[in-house]
Amino acid sequence: MKGDKKILVLAVLILLLTVCFGSYAIYRSSATGTGTLKAAAWSVKVKDTAISSANFDFGFDDITWTKLTGYNKTIAPGSTGTITIPVDATGSEVDVILTAELGQATLPAGMSVSIDGNATRTIAYSTTEDAMKTNVVLNIQWLGSEEDDSSKDSSDLTAAGTNLSIPVTLTAKQSLTGHQ
Repeated sequence: MKGDKKILVLAVLILLLTVCFGSYAIYRSSATGTGTLKAAAWSVKVKDTAISSANFDFGFDDITWTKLTGYNKTIAPGSTGTITIPVDATGSEVDVILTAELGQATLPAGMSVSIDGNATRTIAYSTTEDAMKTNVVLNIQWLGSEEDDSSKDSSDLTAAGTNLSIPVTLTAKQSLTGHQ
């Protein structure tokens, strides 16, 4: 038993000496890497101004009139026209979802404003020139009749000489559907 103990102590000492003086080797490797990714560009403009800071206005001269019954840059019952608001997402490296929303407008009876086509549309990413440009078109119509309609007279007369405000909000966000 004493001899076995001596052999065990001798084996432990040899093992310790081997570890301490490096003749016992462990294969070890390591690597460090750094990856880089480029974030997609985002650029959406309304009437040539970044959408994030755009407070765009439109007025009489921005309307393409199909029928105009007022004079001196005014509208009256019977007038119809369209307002075109240009939107440019060129420079964005993602698909863009554009939503147009009309706010609460105080308009006389018989006058309406509507969004022509889809209020929400997707502008697909493209490198083709002008492919990421679109227009939001508003239709303006103020019904009028040559017939005497006293039920509309009071509303029309209340609007006479006032400025009619048509609030529009355009919102752009990234489409998360993407491609693969």
